[in-house]
Amino acid sequence: MYFGRNTPEGYLNDESWDAFEDILSMTFSGYTVQDVQGVWKGEHEDTKLVTVSTKHKEKVDDIAKTYIDTFKQDSVGLLVSEAMSFF
Repeated sequence: MYFGRNTPEGYLNDESWDAFEDILSMTFSGYTVQDVQGVWKGEHEDTKLVTVSTKHKEKVDDIAKTYIDTFKQDSVGLLVSEAMSFF
């Protein structure tokens, strides 16, 4: 999941991201967060790349929708692939 930090109101600060990450922690038992650079509609922006392994695609969709609604985003980038996991 690619979460851009530019919003219509400005930049999504660390405190707001941390609060959103609490929702991630309640939803998934484990995940990885990386700071990356993205481009959306020609604008460069700081982006959080969150990687999660789950068989519950609906949870991923719910998290994306929550971010879009909470921070007035156009979208959240999703990269979904089938993978073998041994959890």
